[in-house]
Amino acid sequence: MDWYESSTDIDKLLGFRVSEIERCLLEKARTISPGGNHHIWGSLLHEGNQTWVGLHPETIQTPYSELLRMTEKLELRAGEKVIDLGAGYGRLGILLHRLHPRVKFHGIEYVPERVAEGRRVYQLQGLDPDTLSIGDLTREEFTPEPADHYFVYDFGKVPHIRHLLQKLSRVADSRKFTVTGRGKGIRSLISHEFPWLTPFYEEENFSIYSF
Repeated sequence: MDWYESSTDIDKLLGFRVSEIERCLLEKARTISPGGNHHIWGSLLHEGNQTWVGLHPETIQTPYSELLRMTEKLELRAGEKVIDLGAGYGRLGILLHRLHPRVKFHGIEYVPERVAEGRRVYQLQGLDPDTLSIGDLTREEFTPEPADHYFVYDFGKVPHIRHLLQKLSRVADSRKFTVTGRGKGIRSLISHEFPWLTPFYEEENFSIYSF
């Protein structure tokens, strides 16, 4: 598979129904707030969590081409564990399954409809659906499991992302890891508030940090 092809085309080849699911989420949100927008619809549907309902499906996901470059720069090794915090439909898990089958993966996503669709496609593609799960990264009791590499998208509100990074700093007390941050919010937070994370690779949309 050419991971530099259109991500929408790759999703269709894999069997994803992303546009249909996002459209259903948007219609549900509009019944609550017909005059709303993507800044409030997700919060209205999901207990105050910002889930970006109403954005274009390609805006809420990382393109496969970027995921490929990220994983290439990380030089992943067999036995390492990758955690995707805010995994969406689980694109990263599919790419790792194809290119790095001996790397362990766990994706966590808040929106149950996205997780259900990702798990369905994982089964179609021969992946373990249990590696993609529902989880609320904003809950006080959520603790990131130990891993070698964390991927974090701008999954929600700035205070929630900050709180997650604070939890990762506690993980850093016992082990080394990398953090790949995609989006302006998390990159700005790391730059201004988490200097223990140092970028070793950067592109327009993402940075990879180590310490």
